[in-house]
Amino acid sequence: MALFFCWIQGHAWHILVFDDGPDADNYRAGTAGQERKQSMTTAGEKKELILNHEIAFAAHLARQVVQKPKLSVWMILIPIIFVFYFYQLQRYSEGRTKFIEHYLMSRRRVLDETATLVTSGAKPDIARLAVLSDVPEDARGFQAEVLTLLVEHFANLLRSDGEDFDALVRSAYRARTNYLLVMNRLNQAEKAVYKAVVSHLEEEAAGTVVKTIEAASETFRREEAERIFPG
Repeated sequence: MALFFCWIQGHAWHILVFDDGPDADNYRAGTAGQERKQSMTTAGEKKELILNHEIAFAAHLARQVVQKPKLSVWMILIPIIFVFYFYQLQRYSEGRTKFIEHYLMSRRRVLDETATLVTSGAKPDIARLAVLSDVPEDARGFQAEVLTLLVEHFANLLRSDGEDFDALVRSAYRARTNYLLVMNRLNQAEKAVYKAVVSHLEEEAAGTVVKTIEAASETFRREEAERIFPG
């Protein structure tokens, strides 16, 4: 049995005839392979999935650190207090936004550098990235360790394939234990940075804020691992 494929190129008709034999099988196999290749997530799409995840993580931390003001019923009865509440609410919203933006600055740089590493092989300048992170000089070594771990983690995800972030993680790490090992190393490296930074801060609340960030990070990553790798 023969298969006929016709199309117009310019003004001429072209007809290809494939016998329903080995050549036809090869054609179908090649076409199927091209369709699978086209369905794979592009490097740009994977980078966007990773960035969106980092944004969600930063927003989670911001919700824990920047507390939303509470509205009591009696505030509604006193106009000036009600106005003050909305002023505090606006400050809360701005504070969360600034927290997220600041937290993501180094993450964005690392992700950009890692994407270049994966596509061209150019290694990130970790020392330069640590300086750009704007941490005290005695914390830069600890920050460099965090950045190195992020480069390794992002590279694993960028070299994997999946339609969403969870799928990228499953493709890259295969098991919950493997993923948690990386996340735990990142938690410990971040704690070292926070400890070095807090020593330069005079605000009494700094230690409490850091502990909140550490606890929220660990909880988020543990629950995420359990969701991605259930059972």
